[in-house]
Amino acid sequence: MWLWIVVLLALITSVSLMALARHRFRRSQILSELAEQRSDWVVKHPIQIASTADRSQLANLFAREGLVRIDHFLAPEFLQLLCEEAKTNIPRMVPSYIPTHKKGNTLSYENIHRHAHGCLGLYHSPELREWISAVTGMPVFPTPDRDQSSLSVLCYKDAGDHINWHYDHNFYTGRHFTVLLSLANKSRSGELSQSQLQRRTAAGDEAVDTSPNVLVVFEGAKVLHRASPTADGDLRIMLSMTYCADTRISWRKELARRVKDTAFYGFRALWD
Repeated sequence: MWLWIVVLLALITSVSLMALARHRFRRSQILSELAEQRSDWVVKHPIQIASTADRSQLANLFAREGLVRIDHFLAPEFLQLLCEEAKTNIPRMVPSYIPTHKKGNTLSYENIHRHAHGCLGLYHSPELREWISAVTGMPVFPTPDRDQSSLSVLCYKDAGDHINWHYDHNFYTGRHFTVLLSLANKSRSGELSQSQLQRRTAAGDEAVDTSPNVLVVFEGAKVLHRASPTADGDLRIMLSMTYCADTRISWRKELARRVKDTAFYGFRALWD
């Protein structure tokens, strides 16, 4: 009897591992195909940065404060293109809800590859990477394609959408930076939404202005932050980008990263 149970368990384990290996192989193929197409999409969607802010001053501020914001970062017409892309993709976003921690909607990196090429072009543009490298004081690179949070659209559109106080944990070998671009931020009356990006400092909690076309750069693993809840009629859409000085990752941290991503993309993040 026990022998048959052991044999059955061994068979189930073998079949499961084979199915997982096959799935992972197919996923690798899909990501490789998207990466091959990406260079054409980036070329076809050139970005338009309007900011003339002094990068050396921003770098000094970043070194002191750990966070900088840049007003009027993109040309208005390019910002409008990205905003329309994001709004068009709201039906494709994955809703998530973790009591007391998070409620909102997210468009993954993979779906941005398929349906939001302007956003993809911005993230992979040499111009933006040069900006982030100058501000952080070191060369940075996009995080890997398998990381669905490398580039995502975060949408807070229903009353109570939020993400509570948290750090953006760094799973990579090099320093890891979060870059947020505000695509839309309005209430039903046309003013800014009730939802705010807030950070916690030694002096207390501080709101960071995320009016449309504001770019915010910070080291998420060192800055405790949150998005406060939206009110009825609010719409707040953020393009979330991550860059890293060294994108190598151990298998243990890769597993931890996948567990973290279940909060945004569901349990598929564990094996996709």
